[in-house]
Amino acid sequence: MAGTNTDLGVGGVRATRLITNLSSGGAAAFANCAVGRSILSGALTAATLKTLLTVAGSGEFHFLGAYAADTTSRTIRLKVTLDGVVVFDSTCAASTTNAGNLAVGNFVLSTTQYNPGPPVRFNTSALVEVASSLSETDKVGLSYVLHST
Repeated sequence: MAGTNTDLGVGGVRATRLITNLSSGGAAAFANCAVGRSILSGALTAATLKTLLTVAGSGEFHFLGAYAADTTSRTIRLKVTLDGVVVFDSTCAASTTNAGNLAVGNFVLSTTQYNPGPPVRFNTSALVEVASSLSETDKVGLSYVLHST
């Protein structure tokens, strides 16, 4: 019966239900976060999640990653909720690199380049949150490529 399977989007494409981490540090590190659009965090309270991106409707991420904007040692947590289901929630190891620190699962295969994998799809909503181990302002960012459908 049409409309009974909420996992199916336009054309019968299923939404992403789980993203697996790529490394023991929580996720793959990436060295170049200059992919797509970037948003700085604004004021963060240590170890407290803050919403950086909300999307209503359907779409797909072709890249999604959180990064540090300077060389201060910190951990970064990235939490991704698609269609009301948490599909990724991970914290990277402490780092002093002012490049990307955390990328969602299948998007990065190397620490030096962006390698696209299958898109991360959602049908009704996307929520992306970040946290830093430090209280700080505009020192954590989110980089993403999003296609709305």
